[in-house]
Amino acid sequence: MSALNTVDQGAATLDCGDLPVRAINHAIRGAIAGGAARIHLLHPGARHNLGVALPQGVTLTIAGSAGYYVAGLNDGATVEVHGGAGWGAAESMRDGTLVIDGDAGNAVAASIRAGTVVVRGDASTRAGIAMKGGLLIVAGSVGPMAAFMMQKGILVVCGHAGDGVADSMYAGTVFLGGGHGELGADAVFEDVTAADRELLGTALERWQVSAPAAGFRKLVAGKRLWNFQQSDRDLWKSAL
Repeated sequence: MSALNTVDQGAATLDCGDLPVRAINHAIRGAIAGGAARIHLLHPGARHNLGVALPQGVTLTIAGSAGYYVAGLNDGATVEVHGGAGWGAAESMRDGTLVIDGDAGNAVAASIRAGTVVVRGDASTRAGIAMKGGLLIVAGSVGPMAAFMMQKGILVVCGHAGDGVADSMYAGTVFLGGGHGELGADAVFEDVTAADRELLGTALERWQVSAPAAGFRKLVAGKRLWNFQQSDRDLWKSAL
């Protein structure tokens, strides 16, 4: 079993070695209780559920890829993954930041309420599903059904989007830099405003993500699914 070695000036390093996930997360909590604000995780081995429900004021750096649900239920911490991440990264994040240097699996940033998630590679199916706030930036492309049932928040896709982008979106905004497949139910394009361009420029500069040369298009909800109308029954069928 590997051990947690606390370093001076509020930093700690954990070599995961052959530790089970529960022991790793327990060690992270112990380091925080001992005053460590910066924690460096070595040899994560793509384990699932790393860095769950971490508090504000903590920075967790994972030196390698993470499995499912990394930084899930984040409560204000900054989590950096120097590799890829599996399904459900940052799921139900209340606040904070997750930066993934590689690709992300299904449902990255699912149901987040606030904070920022940055994927420097591509994201798989249903990126930003059911977002309730916050910002998701994908420097590459996203798979089908991105922003499915989004209720609030912003998804920025610098590359392409698969079929069903913004499907059944109640509110929120998708900025799309590349091409797309079939649009999702009730997704419509809207003009990009000066305020939108300022927001995009600030966010992309902050996270050092390159904007597409052709700029962005803006997808929003057409609001035809807000209230049932008999004339929209085919649209409702496609959404269901």
